[in-house]
Amino acid sequence: MVPSEVRLGVCAMRAFVAIELPGAIKDAIESLIRRLRGVGARASWVRRENMHLTLRFFGGITEDQSIRLGEILAENGREIRPFPVHVRGIGAFPNARKPAVIWVGAEAPDDCLLHMNAAAENAARAIGLSPDDKPFHPHITMARIRDTRTARPLMEAIESEAAFDAGAFEASGMTLFSSELTPKGPVYQVVREFPCD
Repeated sequence: MVPSEVRLGVCAMRAFVAIELPGAIKDAIESLIRRLRGVGARASWVRRENMHLTLRFFGGITEDQSIRLGEILAENGREIRPFPVHVRGIGAFPNARKPAVIWVGAEAPDDCLLHMNAAAENAARAIGLSPDDKPFHPHITMARIRDTRTARPLMEAIESEAAFDAGAFEASGMTLFSSELTPKGPVYQVVREFPCD
């Protein structure tokens, strides 16, 4: 259930929690984007500074919720150990026939990403947000399709990039971001970092 303060529009910020990416991973994704942009599909491509692996989008939350969320995420972070994340593979949501989002995949051993997502989901429910019932699919968004009629050449190019591999990095914590929508696209700001123990 959405808190009444947020329903009335009194929210401190739009927020989400994510895993930040190191420069080398972003370099590889940027190189992939340059190759894909050339096919001419109408799409909004994610800027380098906005690349991340989202664990849970919270939407609009109040200042009180933000404070409580930080307390819970800090506590949950202490129960998670750093783990490797391999960034590879490429695909589209909801599917290749009607793509809306183009993504690069992320994998980790022992369901570590699923555990981190569960920690974020539990924090969301603890501050009164509705459950996110969609299955968690770890990924990094690269683009949002603006006109599916122009997407066919892009999907063909994506097929040729099926073996894309950006390498691996160590996930050592979560970061809470605020998100401000602007005419030039979203602007993300770090609110608080939650290192793993």
